[in-house]
Amino acid sequence: MSGSNAVHDRLEVGDTDDVPSRARNFEAGKRLAETVRTTLGPKGLDKMLITDDGKVAITNDGASILERMKLSHPVATLVLEVAEGQDTTVGDGTTSAVLLAGELLGEAEALLEKGVPPAKITEGYHLAVSQAVESLPELTVPVDLADDERLREIARTVVTGKWDESGTDFLADRAVEAVRAIERDDCVAFERLTRKTIPGGSFYDSAVIEGLVIDMGESPTDVVSPDATLPNRYRDATVALVDEELSIDTARGVGSVDLETVEELEALREYERDAYEAYADTIAGVGADVVFCQQSIDDPVRYLLAERGILPIERTQRDELHRLARATGGKPVPVESLTRATTGTAATVERRSVGPTDVTVVSGLEELEQVSVVFRGGTQHVADETKRMLDTCFYALKLAIEDEAVVPGGGAAEVALAREIRSMAAGRSGSEQLAVEAFADALETIPRTLAESSGFGPTDALLALRNAHHDGDHTAGLDLETGSVVDAAEAGVLEPLYVKRQVIASAGEAASMIVRIDDNVPMAPRGEESGHDHDHDHGPDGLIRSTEGYPWAVGHSMGH
Repeated sequence: MSGSNAVHDRLEVGDTDDVPSRARNFEAGKRLAETVRTTLGPKGLDKMLITDDGKVAITNDGASILERMKLSHPVATLVLEVAEGQDTTVGDGTTSAVLLAGELLGEAEALLEKGVPPAKITEGYHLAVSQAVESLPELTVPVDLADDERLREIARTVVTGKWDESGTDFLADRAVEAVRAIERDDCVAFERLTRKTIPGGSFYDSAVIEGLVIDMGESPTDVVSPDATLPNRYRDATVALVDEELSIDTARGVGSVDLETVEELEALREYERDAYEAYADTIAGVGADVVFCQQSIDDPVRYLLAERGILPIERTQRDELHRLARATGGKPVPVESLTRATTGTAATVERRSVGPTDVTVVSGLEELEQVSVVFRGGTQHVADETKRMLDTCFYALKLAIEDEAVVPGGGAAEVALAREIRSMAAGRSGSEQLAVEAFADALETIPRTLAESSGFGPTDALLALRNAHHDGDHTAGLDLETGSVVDAAEAGVLEPLYVKRQVIASAGEAASMIVRIDDNVPMAPRGEESGHDHDHDHGPDGLIRSTEGYPWAVGHSMGH
């Protein structure tokens, strides 16, 4: 899936040899940032993503947009890696990170035109990042994270603007419900959370279900019992987990068996009957009520298990088999290794329908509790968007609970940090001072963009924020409904500190790395490089690993 052809064309490596490489690099990074700029914030606009074969997806999630774009310029790819790292690490702040990186490149370009050396620019950016990271904890807002309403406020900050007020409240409630269910001792264990998207119905049908939900259509798990009289619910069920198929072994390459007499046919049938009986007897012998098999189950085994009152479920995906092991305390083993010690226990195993989809819900022991969130929507795209938004909520709530640190949103943190960074810059005397001040200016692109995307004048909004912070109101942020300055903490506009810290660090790292590049050098394909006799310590793909220079200067050594 890709963005528009126009965006693709702008981000390709051009054939304009008269344009310096550094200028083209900066332009690629800035244009990528411009692509996602209008999606920032609760009032951000959507992008229509169109594939080459005409398929369409609509989203305003920066990570989703960027990962689907066709990018051929190497610097655009580097900035994309910032987005991927931000999304993987903290699950939020992707658009902010790319936008800030693009703004930093624009500031660096202006500094270079003034004659500031690249080394001084990266030094100034490094100083500014260090100051921001040091100052962030001072901006944290004390919150009682045992209060579910506070958590709902954090979730609403993520969701607001994507749905109406009732939809926002509904998703915030589901996010808090799910996170509370997997929280233990102020630690949120995502490994106990399973997420399923099932189209059909309304997104208001999305639900948190205690237990592991196995989608029969997606797995592709199939309830294979031919006996319709088997119950739909088993209580205090013993669960067997088999990680092989329950079928007759055949020699590889043998397509048929030639039988010349009736006795040979009867002997073959008896062999198969004995093998199937052995499978069923082994499973019944361990006291199993339900058996989950990772591969297929032959029809005769299905009948034999059903006769013994055992529910067989085949073709369970390997990751689901491992989740079942966590949920029930069982162990996936070959059938010949199945014993009572390898079985697990489930409070209930229930077959039910969720919209048009059949699922099996397994509820395990309390100490091994598994929780599932089923995301619904009228179409697969709506269900996927609901899942994406709730995933972002889960990350935000996890970080808030485990770090016990949140900062005011609405641009409050960025303006406060810009003020601190400018104060630090005043004490510098070298040309790096200009880069430190430029970093502060770039930070304020976040509140400017929030105001602009909400339909308010960015200059007036930023000036009002600066005045409020100058008067000592360090939690002053923008009310994006009215355009006025409010106390963001009191308004419940809160964001995890770790997300802000990662945004600033990632954007500073990417911009500094790009600033240090003065030329793009084509490389020979692997295997065609000429030999050399110097003793650099090379990492993967021949990149020099260095312990010198700045931490973001991957492959850069001050000695080369």
